[in-house]
Amino acid sequence: MGQSETFSIRQMVELTGLTEFTVRGWETRYGAFRPQRSKTGRREYRKVDIERALLLRELLKRGHKIGKVAGLGVKKLQELFSESDAELSHEIRSGPTGQFAELIALQKWSELRALIAKVPIQNTSNLVIEFFLPIMKQMAIGVNAGIISISQEHVGSSLLKEKIYSALVDLEAKQSLSKSRMTSRFVLAAPEGDYHDIGLLLAHLLIRSHGFTSLNLGPHTPARDLSETALRFNASHVLVVTTVSKKGGAAQEPLSFIRDVQRQVGSHLQVIVAGPQAPVVSLDPRSSLCGFGSFHELDSFLQKIER
Repeated sequence: MGQSETFSIRQMVELTGLTEFTVRGWETRYGAFRPQRSKTGRREYRKVDIERALLLRELLKRGHKIGKVAGLGVKKLQELFSESDAELSHEIRSGPTGQFAELIALQKWSELRALIAKVPIQNTSNLVIEFFLPIMKQMAIGVNAGIISISQEHVGSSLLKEKIYSALVDLEAKQSLSKSRMTSRFVLAAPEGDYHDIGLLLAHLLIRSHGFTSLNLGPHTPARDLSETALRFNASHVLVVTTVSKKGGAAQEPLSFIRDVQRQVGSHLQVIVAGPQAPVVSLDPRSSLCGFGSFHELDSFLQKIER
């Protein structure tokens, strides 16, 4: 948005997520905005009005009263926002992740894309553990606290996925220069009815960062399709990332899905299960069925398996 660009009240509503009733109320009752008028008498809002509206919206989510903050300047509003945001997630506000919640809450998508783009991808394992995971934790905190909407979370996740794909392409280019002799081969998927894919993509990236061959089938994969693909791919491991139960939308309970996969692939192929809905299984990495509760555990497992 250019500094001189103006916006109609309809555009103001679309860009901020506020209702027209709220915008008019904040304007007439509290003087939050002072729009210009077009030749036909229509309100014309400026970029600073959009920024003020977003800041006011987020401050109200954090407990501030509109009557107390509506008359403050943008700089003061930004200071209040930074203070309240720091109180909310002080433990993870360091480096790039410290700016993430602020940019996503204020819908500064260009700045957010630029921030993510600057994060180096040379050490892919560290990228997963030290960048992606803290940011995903931060988004979850924001959503649960009501300061990040579902649509904002979707946009943030989309930008993170772009970074993951970029890192995968970078790895592919590096690994193509030297042929790997590693015997371990992974096939990854989420069960049928489970459409969450960012954890699956991160596991795929982590496996690739250790130099292993992997095939990501993505979300919503029937047990039969996963099993047949794993056998054709000559996989040594199947990794299932499960985030929802049958009640939450999955076609079957996670343990039932896992057992179906085991029956079809046989005991010679190791099945690994992870994710929020992962059933309690053996933690022994030598077992034909084992589970991991965190990416750190998966990373440690990948460092130890046969190469």
